[in-house]
Amino acid sequence: MATISFKADDSFKKKLDALAEKKGINTSAFIKLILTKEVGCELAEMTENGLTVAEELEILDSVKNDKVLGPFSNTNDLLNALKDSK
Repeated sequence: MATISFKADDSFKKKLDALAEKKGINTSAFIKLILTKEVGCELAEMTENGLTVAEELEILDSVKNDKVLGPFSNTNDLLNALKDSK
């Protein structure tokens, strides 16, 4: 598991601690909960080609070792390049 850190002013940290305590969890778990929810929502959003962001990232990850070279401005360009390479 990776560690992520960031700087926040003292008043923000106190408010964050209070919110986490209200939920009955520690601040680290509270931050992870918020980020997990936000990233999940972002990954589920549909893109202009009808795929979700998560699906696009999966496609891009699957072709890392492929002979198709980028960069591509969008997933449609990538999919067309993959189709043309076969």
